[in-house]
Amino acid sequence: MADGFKYRPKGIDIRIKPPGQKIKPEERQCEWAGCSQPGGCKAPKSPDRLREYYYFCQAHAREYNKNWNFFSDMSDEDIREWQLGARHGHRPTWDVRKNTAERAKTRRKARPGAASNAEGYNIFGDGAETPIETPRRRLSKLQIKALNDLGLDEFSGPKMVRERYTLLVKQLHPDANGGDRSTEVAFARVVKAYKILKTTKLA
Repeated sequence: MADGFKYRPKGIDIRIKPPGQKIKPEERQCEWAGCSQPGGCKAPKSPDRLREYYYFCQAHAREYNKNWNFFSDMSDEDIREWQLGARHGHRPTWDVRKNTAERAKTRRKARPGAASNAEGYNIFGDGAETPIETPRRRLSKLQIKALNDLGLDEFSGPKMVRERYTLLVKQLHPDANGGDRSTEVAFARVVKAYKILKTTKLA
């Protein structure tokens, strides 16, 4: 092999580049009146403008921070709302339970712009009343037919089913009609409907 050849596999050379000249950040002067020191310490301008800064020297930044109060212009109620909102980063939150109509009422009554009232991008409308949903039970065709045989609708409760059943049995039973067997088919249908509702726990 030639003396001048050096074997360098591609991708294996892991040498670090020599340190170059680092660019120094722009030297700022302290913004405190009458100070000529370099201002390397940032301090926010106000609670409303937290992303805008004054640049002070270390001594004046310490003095500024000692006298600065984030909650100076807020009432006790505003401070409490801010602290509650700080728990979740002042992001919109809502209840994940089914019925949130009560929370919607309190949100409408709340002061606009309050931390508890902030809902993000107006997802839930501008305070429109949300109707309270009554949970509906899902019934099979057999259960609906049994309720219809008793002359009831699908919203009838177990107490209403039992009352209706006893009333129809008293009316349609052959012994109550003096041995007349003309109502026997209707009586059998009522008894069968009640058995279906009882086994499916609707009676």
